[in-house]
Amino acid sequence: MKIKKLLSACAVSAAVLSTAAAYEATAKVTMEGSIVKESKQKDADANYEVFALDAVEDHSKNGIEIDVDAGLAGAHFELFFELTGTSKAEDGWNASARNTYLWFKPVDELNVRLGYVGIDDFFVERVDEEKVANPFAFADRAADKVPFYITNADVDEMGFSLAYTPFEELTVSAAIAPGIGSSGISKQGDADTVYAPWGITARYNLDAFTFEASFRDNGKDSWKTARIGAGYESDNLYAFIQPVFGIDYIASKDKYEMNGTAIDLYAEYTLDALKLTGHLPVTVRTTGNDTDPSYLEFLAKAEYNLGTYGLLDEVTPYVFVKSMDGTAVTLDDNLSDSLALTVQGGSAFKIGEANIDIGARIDVHTKADTSERVTWSVPFSASIEF
Repeated sequence: MKIKKLLSACAVSAAVLSTAAAYEATAKVTMEGSIVKESKQKDADANYEVFALDAVEDHSKNGIEIDVDAGLAGAHFELFFELTGTSKAEDGWNASARNTYLWFKPVDELNVRLGYVGIDDFFVERVDEEKVANPFAFADRAADKVPFYITNADVDEMGFSLAYTPFEELTVSAAIAPGIGSSGISKQGDADTVYAPWGITARYNLDAFTFEASFRDNGKDSWKTARIGAGYESDNLYAFIQPVFGIDYIASKDKYEMNGTAIDLYAEYTLDALKLTGHLPVTVRTTGNDTDPSYLEFLAKAEYNLGTYGLLDEVTPYVFVKSMDGTAVTLDDNLSDSLALTVQGGSAFKIGEANIDIGARIDVHTKADTSERVTWSVPFSASIEF
């Protein structure tokens, strides 16, 4: 089904829902690309691209969200579409529904959810909106054996969850997520019992402080994580620290071992128009294997809001340096060779409801990358959310 038809269906659905219950609908459209971009493979001529739009596959950047709240029951629906180069604009792009669930309250303190049950609003970096320290081997992350980031506190699939709030400051939840067409727990004959991914979480708010804890089990004979966090938020400071413990399943030994611990440090400090942000997730691996070193990622950003200039609003020059996406700095003899970072300076601003960001970027690639060590670009992004 083309995006136009799906959007029309969503609009009709929203109109129907509005007659039955209170609802909220938000939409976001994002375009990204480069005004000019250099790429250069080793021992090859440089390639320059001018006015290039990038593929946008991030689920949070293009989509429609509809929330229905009828008091004792409600629902949530998201439509997401990918911008790719595999089809022409008039042919449409891939579109799909995600994060769809319904909920109801048999009693005021208990919320029952059916559908997508992942909890992704625990402590998360606000710049990239997804990065949470990962305790597992970096090679396993790159090979998709484990999530690249432990963003979800519990599970990441369709299933069942219960959330109990005995008083306003405390919420405890549990979820099991077998997906569609599978059961949470199954057993056939004398075979071992098989169970689906499940998790438990707890959050407690005490004035400006928040305390969070979770356990996430990816299912029988698979990895597990435990996550504990403490954070503080005021008008000018948001910060948290959260250790994340990783438990590997070792198939050759048929046993579980805790071979990694990650410490996630994050802070945002605002002083008038100046905002400083830092993120430092450090992973300590204890297997002792040369191919499984400890590693870290990093981000530091400074931005200053200059206000309004003509038709431009919230003009905010910035500079940031961060580990390149999909990479980590290994804490071993290969530290300098593994270093891959992105340095960018530019400005964000608004034109009406459009958020624009233009900057100059330098990428420093790892020594093992097929690219030359240093490349540059002038990227941009534009988005509208309403």
